[in-house]
Amino acid sequence: MRSAALAPSLIALGLIGAPALAGPSLQDAVSGLDLFPCALSSLSCTTLTVPLDHRANDPTQTLQITFALSFATEESRGILFYFVGGPGGSGLASAEGYLSSFDPTLVENMDIVFVDQRGTGPVHGLACPKAQAAFDIAPAPLSDPDAILATAKTYVADCTAELDADALLAVVNTDQAIRDSELFRQKIGSPKVWLYGESYGTQLVQAYATQFPTAVKGVIVDGVVDLSLTTEQFYRRYTLAAEKLLAESFALCATIPACHADIPGDAAQVYDDLAARVAAAPVPVPYILADGSTVQRHLTTGLLEASAFNSLYSPEGRAEFLRALAAAGRGNLIPLLQLGFFNMYIDPETEIGMEDPGWFGAAFYAITCTDYGSGSGTPDERAYRIFDEAKALAPEAPRLLRSYFLERVACAYWPHQGSDTRPAPYAGGDFPTLVLNGDHDPITPITMARSVLDSARNAYGVFMRGGPHVIWGRGLACPDTIVQALLYDGTLPVAREQLCDQDPIGDYTPLTLTDPAQLADPFTVARAVEVELLNYIPLAAWDGEQPTSFGCPLGGTLTATPTEPGTDFIFADCRFWPDLAFSGTGVELSMGHPDDGITLTLGFTGAARGDLTYLHRTADEAYSLTGSWNGKAAMLPR
Repeated sequence: MRSAALAPSLIALGLIGAPALAGPSLQDAVSGLDLFPCALSSLSCTTLTVPLDHRANDPTQTLQITFALSFATEESRGILFYFVGGPGGSGLASAEGYLSSFDPTLVENMDIVFVDQRGTGPVHGLACPKAQAAFDIAPAPLSDPDAILATAKTYVADCTAELDADALLAVVNTDQAIRDSELFRQKIGSPKVWLYGESYGTQLVQAYATQFPTAVKGVIVDGVVDLSLTTEQFYRRYTLAAEKLLAESFALCATIPACHADIPGDAAQVYDDLAARVAAAPVPVPYILADGSTVQRHLTTGLLEASAFNSLYSPEGRAEFLRALAAAGRGNLIPLLQLGFFNMYIDPETEIGMEDPGWFGAAFYAITCTDYGSGSGTPDERAYRIFDEAKALAPEAPRLLRSYFLERVACAYWPHQGSDTRPAPYAGGDFPTLVLNGDHDPITPITMARSVLDSARNAYGVFMRGGPHVIWGRGLACPDTIVQALLYDGTLPVAREQLCDQDPIGDYTPLTLTDPAQLADPFTVARAVEVELLNYIPLAAWDGEQPTSFGCPLGGTLTATPTEPGTDFIFADCRFWPDLAFSGTGVELSMGHPDDGITLTLGFTGAARGDLTYLHRTADEAYSLTGSWNGKAAMLPR
């Protein structure tokens, strides 16, 4: 990874110096507001009453918008308005996680404001998990447009009925959300603020800065939407980018020895064969529930494509997907099924959509469908036109075409439509604009960021080769030090464009116990249990708040219980492999102490038998093993 050096610029637009002198701190500015502890974080919250429709400004029709405030722990160098992605993400639910991922100097130096944009949050959040789950996993064969149109109509009808929020649906577009935050800025004394947006948030931030340029101290956009693109252009651009990245991920597998060993043939062929199989009919998969019983679940095209597309958001996701694909190539479809459920917010125990305080799926459609137009004509005419466009694109997007048309078809039937006229390209302003993007971004491809950079005044670009969607705050010196120098000291980047590097794919974890001969070695077996626990998708998705049981992939159960120092485990006939089961306990310590690590005390039955106590201490990466194995004393390898 290459990090760019920083140097002060003599043309820093008057920003060099002590930014804290530019205005009062946020804590001073909100001293007259009613503050209360946020429900989902340790931050302070305040609620502002805003017009339901800013255009109408009817005083009898209002909405409550809640803001979460992180006060600088040292002298404030400015106020940062932080807009999360989606649309549909909750700023308040995300705030704690985001702040903990950044360099500690961010919360020391900056006052930060998060918001539950209208349509998100516990009060007016738009979510229809039942209708959403049914829509997301439904077949969508391009060969049967009438069936897809019927599915989309059903989704829109069922979702809006589930929401029961007709008055709100018409006024959740981005323009209304901008005006909510601008009212808050005025309420606290109209300070000039930094605007940061990630993904969809870049769409909001560009429009905010364009409408209210005197409110802006600077703009940072990360994972950038080009607002000038039409609906069709936007979906085409990112679908083709994702297709290219998926093909690259398959090709990279062949260059990684462990991945190539797990998929000795062509990873692309394994995927294509499976995609053809699920396109013919959903594939039944025996699934173990938390009580140990077995039910039938089905791997569908929707689940498979969602897993493939979402894996492209980060190097780690690409490696995780390839591991799940490797398991599928060996006949185990459980990891891919679980990835699909996780990506679609579907509870595998019930196959019902999960309610998530951080994500509001119906808000995605309510905002997207009213920000972008679906074209002229009746809903059916709009939908069939989208189908014709999809058929034309199909040869260029054979694996991820669903991403191009399905959301658009749903928007064609949404009760509120956006304008087909797109705004002019973002022009920047007298303030600096910092444009961040990775060249392995599937949803906001780097071509969009470069278009924004080329059109904006006083704009600078920091681009990452091989990186994820959204690149700031991942602990990498480039771009983090560049962003922080601008925020804290007003130091402009040393060049109009700078480049960062990251590997395009994360560390690949090999499948375990793929060779029956490995069962003879107790250390290999014990290590395999630890590896599978660390990579078990339902456990990784667990929030760690309450004791929870999970079905093991091929039989039996495991229970995870949060403790102050870490997690306790109980295993009951748990099977990650068809011919080996284990029962017993585990203790994981994660307190930042020398004793941190995992201890497993397990009894094994099946193709091998024994009782093992295994310890892996993470502080010094030391292992120990005691017990018996196949009638002999268990020993570490020599």
